[in-house]
Amino acid sequence: MKTRFPAALATILLLAACGSTPATRYYQLPDSAFRLPEKTGGTTGIKVVLSDALQSRSLLYQTDAHTLSFAQKNLWAEPLSNALERALANKLNAQGSLKYQPAQAGEAALTVYLDRFQGTYRGETEISGYARWKNGAEIPVRATTPQQGDGYPAMLESLNGGLDSIARQIAR
Repeated sequence: MKTRFPAALATILLLAACGSTPATRYYQLPDSAFRLPEKTGGTTGIKVVLSDALQSRSLLYQTDAHTLSFAQKNLWAEPLSNALERALANKLNAQGSLKYQPAQAGEAALTVYLDRFQGTYRGETEISGYARWKNGAEIPVRATTPQQGDGYPAMLESLNGGLDSIARQIAR
């Protein structure tokens, strides 16, 4: 009986080690560190408003035509709307003659409303919504970008490419 106890204890410890919870990973968008543009002149404030599903700290993935999955251990390092404001400002600054920056409270001249910012089961990422200028003019924005490789880092690279497309649509 004494010889079985160490073997049972070893088995329990081995099973406990295999069943440990993976560490939470935090992600940021590749181009979300705001860079002051070299252009001179006034700035245009940009604000991003997200749908309820996108306001979660979890990365979002569409698993089939009807189901969205919120990542449990793969989270945004900061609120997604903040990162998107900086990333879009950077991308818009690279596109046109206006100078963009994340808006301070109440000063947004451009508000971008997004209802999709996610990976999909089809091997691509989707971004959609619309942009509204302070004068009331609106344009729909949409980007579907192929994902190269598997995993959340590949999904974020694809979403970053989609943001390039969204910036071009807004800058037109």
